[in-house]
Amino acid sequence: MTHLSRRRVLAAAGALSGAGLAGCLGGGNGGESTRECSGDQRSVDVPPAGDPESDVTVAAYEDFACPGCREYVLNVLPRIEDEYVEPGAIAYEHRDLPIPVDEEWSWKVPNAAFVVFEEAGPEAYYEFIPAAYQHQGDYSEETVVGVATDLGAEEGAVRDALESEPFCEQLVESRAAALDRGVEATPTVFVNDQAFESPGEEELREAIESELG
Repeated sequence: MTHLSRRRVLAAAGALSGAGLAGCLGGGNGGESTRECSGDQRSVDVPPAGDPESDVTVAAYEDFACPGCREYVLNVLPRIEDEYVEPGAIAYEHRDLPIPVDEEWSWKVPNAAFVVFEEAGPEAYYEFIPAAYQHQGDYSEETVVGVATDLGAEEGAVRDALESEPFCEQLVESRAAALDRGVEATPTVFVNDQAFESPGEEELREAIESELG
C-alpha cells in the first residue's frame, strides 16, 4: 500500500465535497493533436496506489496543465485517499491524458513523473503528482526539477527527460487509450466502469461505496 501522507500535506485545506469541478475539454485547444516522438524511447509500468488486488479500481485521467485536474487532485482526492486508498479498500491509478491543454507542459511534466518513479519508486511518483500541480501556471524546468529532486530523483535524469521526452510514445499511447475508452475531458474518473467528468468528493464516495457493496 502506497503511503500518501506527504500528498495530503501538500493538498489545499478545503475539500470540495459537493458539485463537480470545471474540466478541460478534449476538443478545441489541441484536441486533435498528438506529439512527435523522437530519440530513444522507453516505458514504465506504474502500479496502483492502495490495494492492486481490490475489486474496485478508481482511474483518474488527467492533464497536468488542466486547472480542473489541479482542483480535483488538491481538493477532492485527499479525502478519497484517506478513506479508501490508505486503508487498502481500492486500487487507485493516475492515467495521463495530454489533451494537450499546454503544448509543452502537458507532455513534459508526466515525463518527469515517470523519471521519479524510475528513481524513487511508486510512493514518490504519487507524491510528485500533487506537488507538481502546486506549480501549475508557473511551470518551468527549474520548478519541475525542484519537485522531482526533492522526492529523490537525480537532477540530470529529470533535466534529460524534460529535454528529450523519453516517455513520449508511452504518453501518446496513454492518450489514445483514453480516447478509445470514450474520455472527452479531464479530469475524468472511472470507478470500475462508471465514468465521472470532474467529479466532486461525495459523487466519488457514493460510487465507490456502491461498488464495494
